[in-house]
Amino acid sequence: MNSVMFTDRNQLWQELKSSAENRWDVIVVGGGITGAGILRESVRRGYRTLLIEQRDFAWGSSSRSSKMVHGGLRYLAAGKVALTRHALHERENLIAEAPRLVERLGYYFPLYLKRFPPRFMAGILFWLYDRLAGIRNHRQVSNQELKQVFTRMDTSNINGAFYYTDAVTDDARLTLRVMQESIKQGGHVRNYTRATSLLNAGERVQGLTAEDLETGESIELQARVVINATGAWADRLGNAALAGMKIRPQRGSHLILGADRFPVPHAIFLLHPEDGRRLFIYPWEGLTIVGTTDIYHPEDLDIAASMTPDELRYLLTAARQLFPENPPTRDDVISTWSGVRPIITSGKSGDPSKASREHQVWVEPGMVSCSGGKLTTFHHMALDVLSKAEPFLPPAAPFSSKRIFSDPAVEGSEIMPEDPDRGERLLGRYGENAAALLASAPASERATIAGTLTCLAQVRWALLHEAVLHLDDLMLRRTRLGILIKNGGAGILDQIKPLCREVLGWTEEKWDFEVQRYLQIIDRYYMVPAAI
Repeated sequence: MNSVMFTDRNQLWQELKSSAENRWDVIVVGGGITGAGILRESVRRGYRTLLIEQRDFAWGSSSRSSKMVHGGLRYLAAGKVALTRHALHERENLIAEAPRLVERLGYYFPLYLKRFPPRFMAGILFWLYDRLAGIRNHRQVSNQELKQVFTRMDTSNINGAFYYTDAVTDDARLTLRVMQESIKQGGHVRNYTRATSLLNAGERVQGLTAEDLETGESIELQARVVINATGAWADRLGNAALAGMKIRPQRGSHLILGADRFPVPHAIFLLHPEDGRRLFIYPWEGLTIVGTTDIYHPEDLDIAASMTPDELRYLLTAARQLFPENPPTRDDVISTWSGVRPIITSGKSGDPSKASREHQVWVEPGMVSCSGGKLTTFHHMALDVLSKAEPFLPPAAPFSSKRIFSDPAVEGSEIMPEDPDRGERLLGRYGENAAALLASAPASERATIAGTLTCLAQVRWALLHEAVLHLDDLMLRRTRLGILIKNGGAGILDQIKPLCREVLGWTEEKWDFEVQRYLQIIDRYYMVPAAI
């Protein structure tokens, strides 16, 4: 089985500097899930495509989402039937094509006494949700069953619930897996490469100037079309089509608790006692997530978003409903994160939770921009963007498969007979690279790192083949060790160090620099915020 590696960054830069290699059909700016999806569809159509990202792949919203692949009950309740239908269709496709990367999860929706919605309206909502998905998986449950599932929950103000299913994923690995599929078909990707300006000929965009942020070197790249897929940063590239539109950044913050003291076998909606907002508590990677807030984020987008003390208090207050006898405190929080969602608005104020999550596409000669949308619908967004880019491109090459992910054509028991379930998990995250990943590491690196489902073989693979430049690339996005282990995984860095030195050739001085830099990132953006 052939493995697929990310292009060597230095080799690609040298190729980009040659006049024969700097003409592209499509240049995608933005290395999150939206850009990855566009790259996938562009390469599938036979277009010579380059994706550049000014930070690391999935650095922004695509590693800091709620990690849910869902239709969106809230969107359906707001009358967004088309958005919900598209999202449910994509959810089912992703579950089918990427099992163990996108996994179905049970959700409980309690019916609160004297609160909206009443039972009959909730029943209609779930019936329609299933109809749009083409499946039937909802049912009513009693308070007794709710207490059997969430044994510590106070149900005194609840009159039963509805059970249904949606899905969860590892958002960063989903982004990387989509990129992996694109690279296999000839796509090119490069991180830490910023689009500094557009190249124009009259009224038409003809390319861009790209800067290597590691060296400061810049080059000009020609393209038939530039696609701006930078999400909340979309209005920064100087494209005229976005003039007059307002991209409103909304911050969503989350925290992780240990499942040993705060276990949840399924996801549950809770009504916040302070403002009546619904939020989730759900299992992920063997831990428990509480989220999300939904707050206007006016801060500089070049600085990563982080949780405020008030958001921490708000989320802990919500979690205490589920664990009233043993309420979680700030000391129980393993990690936090905040993501910024791009919400397209007319500039008018309003309830951010009611703002549309539908994407929008803007077109000008030689350039297409996309913002808004959500993790689940990245493929639908990509198809829309490519259709808008067609006038600037030659006819697409014919293609037969519409799959996002190729079938690894192997079972977990074949690549990891000692633990078939972990084998399936690796196949979900790495596709056809999973077997090569295990083969590239000694048997001793197959054991999971304490408190996680991740092994050192995955660390080695990321260092070898996934364009890791900095320690946070490895700990926060190639793996999720930095948010799964207390203090950003500082206690396991001694296990990581020999691999970084062996594979990347880091000196002692370089390692010390990276550790200091990484721990500063963890302390500022992923730890419990300081008390007021």
